[in-house]
Amino acid sequence: MTRKILVFLCVCLFLALPCYAGTVATSGDTAADVITRVRYDLNDTNSSNYAWSDTSLLSWIDQAVKEIVNRTRCLESGVSNIIVIEDVRSYLITSSYLDVEKAEYDIGLSGTTTKQSQIYDLDRVPFAKLRYGQETEVGNPKAFAVWNDDLYIWPIPRSEQSGNTIYLYTIGLPSGVTETTSTIETPAYFDTAIDLYVKSKALLKDNREETSKLYMTLFIDICNKYRQDIMRREIVGEK
Repeated sequence: MTRKILVFLCVCLFLALPCYAGTVATSGDTAADVITRVRYDLNDTNSSNYAWSDTSLLSWIDQAVKEIVNRTRCLESGVSNIIVIEDVRSYLITSSYLDVEKAEYDIGLSGTTTKQSQIYDLDRVPFAKLRYGQETEVGNPKAFAVWNDDLYIWPIPRSEQSGNTIYLYTIGLPSGVTETTSTIETPAYFDTAIDLYVKSKALLKDNREETSKLYMTLFIDICNKYRQDIMRREIVGEK
């Protein structure tokens, strides 16, 4: 009976993990907290003769946060709406963003249809491919590209599509780590990765390349793990 209960609890824990997955809650750590941990790990606690300055460590923390967002897409800023206009194929993206994660198109009909989904993903394509595509085709958009803060869609909408909605999901830009009081913006489960990145950079500057590579490998492994198992975002590819 005890074994059955243990198995049951393990299954429940496994099933509960997705509920935690994807949270963007931070630990509340500041850059100063990271610096304290890194100095301790690197045995750099003599305040009268630090091996690495706060300025250098702040710069590497800032790089770590940006690299994590680049690799994992963890700062999705939520959906914004773009209203389709007849004969207009480009729309300004007004929010500050790192990249567009996904664009969905709503065909503007109530309920479901037998021909296509009410809301469906647009394929992302290179701007050059969209620009030189079949310009004469019109109707519901099928693909999008991003260029110079503009969202381009194809085919070109006509009066039947005017007023329909594109739901745009963007990846937010970190505000930057510039002071020791700066709050770390990435989710709490990346705190260890930030420490690893900063230690790797510090050791590289100290010409300890092998240990530096080890820390950077661990940093990349954590990013890949959460990218695949927690964030579960599809890689945006070219079609």
